[in-house]
Amino acid sequence: MLHGLRVKIYRKIRFKTWYRKMYHYHSKRHKLDEIIRAHKSPEELSDKRYYRVLRRDMIHCLMKYGAYYEEYFSFGFEGTDDAYRSSFITEGIRMSFYPRMNDARNTDSLENKYRCYKRFEDYYKRDVICIRKRDEENDEAVSQLADFGAKHEKYVVKPIYAAFGKGVHIEALSDYESPLDAYRAYHEQGAVLEEVIEQGAAMAAIHPQSVNTLRIPTVVIKGTDGKPEVRLFNPTLRVGRNGSVVDNFSAGGITALIDPESGKLYTDGVDKKGNSFECHPDTGVRFKGYQIPEWNEAVKMVTEAALAVEGNHYCGWDLAYTDKNGWCMVEANSTAQMGGMQIVTKTGRKAELEALIAKM
Repeated sequence: MLHGLRVKIYRKIRFKTWYRKMYHYHSKRHKLDEIIRAHKSPEELSDKRYYRVLRRDMIHCLMKYGAYYEEYFSFGFEGTDDAYRSSFITEGIRMSFYPRMNDARNTDSLENKYRCYKRFEDYYKRDVICIRKRDEENDEAVSQLADFGAKHEKYVVKPIYAAFGKGVHIEALSDYESPLDAYRAYHEQGAVLEEVIEQGAAMAAIHPQSVNTLRIPTVVIKGTDGKPEVRLFNPTLRVGRNGSVVDNFSAGGITALIDPESGKLYTDGVDKKGNSFECHPDTGVRFKGYQIPEWNEAVKMVTEAALAVEGNHYCGWDLAYTDKNGWCMVEANSTAQMGGMQIVTKTGRKAELEALIAKM
């Protein structure tokens, strides 16, 4: 009962800027110095006055602009003015935009990975099963898992609710003593099991170890004829590195901006720390100018999906490419992060988003 009450309260306050700012301040209060040292040289930090001023400015930017400490460096806030800093959609204020754009009743059906799959099953183009904590253990459920494991030697395991690629990994039923043992392990926390996406050659060329994805945010506005119109809001390519199977930006991946019209990358790649790469450091593939395959098909898919969720005006769609089935949906994010699209060129997107919200 107490847990349920906490979840209910959290779901209400997580969209509040005061909560996000204070939570970050308290959760990172013992790591602030560590974060600074990760971005500044010992020579710079030997100046005690500079160090104190930097520390105060980071806290100031958190409280005034909602900039998380890592964002202070990745957005290039040091030494900049109010106009520059206030132009960014920071983590501290990001969540406050979604209640203005989306019907709250849609949030769970998109954030819950299995409910999202059931809603857009035709776009997933692969097998997915779910084992929930509240489900009762029975022969039918264990048999379903056994059949899934027999059909797919390796499969992807995801938490039912997850972000930033956390908890995503590849397993096999043979990793367990029996299907029953596997079922009980997944049942303990709940899990979504997905058929592994066999990445197409055009996307694997950039980094073959990870399934490299597109993040295509859509904004549904009123067109000039009064009918719904879908705009793409700074789509990006996300690729892994260093042999990682995860492409997520928050898990060490690299991102680059995609031109919405042509489907070509028009920037270099950038990681979360702000490091820039003309070419992928592992494969040597040049980012700028790289053509995303079958771009029009990807746009068609997210446009149809965006219009299918009544009352939802903003969503980030993750797509992966296969040689067999073309583009397939990985997942949807009704509260999708906006950091990557701003870090690449250090361009704040707040005014751009506000202009679109005015047309919803």
